[in-house]
Amino acid sequence: MKKTTFCFTLFLIGILFCGSNAALAQHHSTRALTYGGGGSGAVNFSDGWGAAIGTGIEIPQGDFNYAFKPSINFNASVYRFLGPFTASLNLGYTNFKPDEYFISEAVEGSDSNVNTYYADMPVISAYGGLAYNIDVADNFRVYGGVNLGLYFTEFAVAYEIDDANSFVYDKWSQSLYYAPKVGIIFPVTPKLGISIESKYNFFSQKLTLGEASAKQNWSALSLGAQLVFKF
Repeated sequence: MKKTTFCFTLFLIGILFCGSNAALAQHHSTRALTYGGGGSGAVNFSDGWGAAIGTGIEIPQGDFNYAFKPSINFNASVYRFLGPFTASLNLGYTNFKPDEYFISEAVEGSDSNVNTYYADMPVISAYGGLAYNIDVADNFRVYGGVNLGLYFTEFAVAYEIDDANSFVYDKWSQSLYYAPKVGIIFPVTPKLGISIESKYNFFSQKLTLGEASAKQNWSALSLGAQLVFKF
């Protein structure tokens, strides 16, 4: 997974490098495709609607990092461009895989062993986003904002002591999700653009054991790219 993460990061850097060159080339060739509002005559990605598909990498942080590996996500968005603001509705999917599916540990001071069985944790996200854009050059816009919505997750772990007494957390649950974000967006053509975004995801995973329940707060750093279709 570390090799996959490294290769994926290089892929995103490549997109950023190529996109920057494309934006620079457009800056020299024409000013008709600029992003800005106001008196520049810009019409591209500053008004109207858009749709996007993308992918990225989710890197667990803190306690989450001790249990799960980085994971690839897939997402789709609908955008509304409103001058310096961009609003969005988004759907995403990620499947976090545990560092180890099986761990066996001896209980200190006894002859007992505790076996722990982990499972994959799929995540379906549904959220809205709002961003404020700053035009730094023709055809090149940076932005910052926030996402807010819900995570739907399935978490399962079983504990076994001396081949008996198995306790399992296993339930689809929903939790509040929010994420500050920053990114860049630029057009390749008047109807096609590229967005590269970094965000820090926060959510709470509900855990249940019989009639008892608790919440585990988790976070993940995300880096991704989208193809944005303007219409």
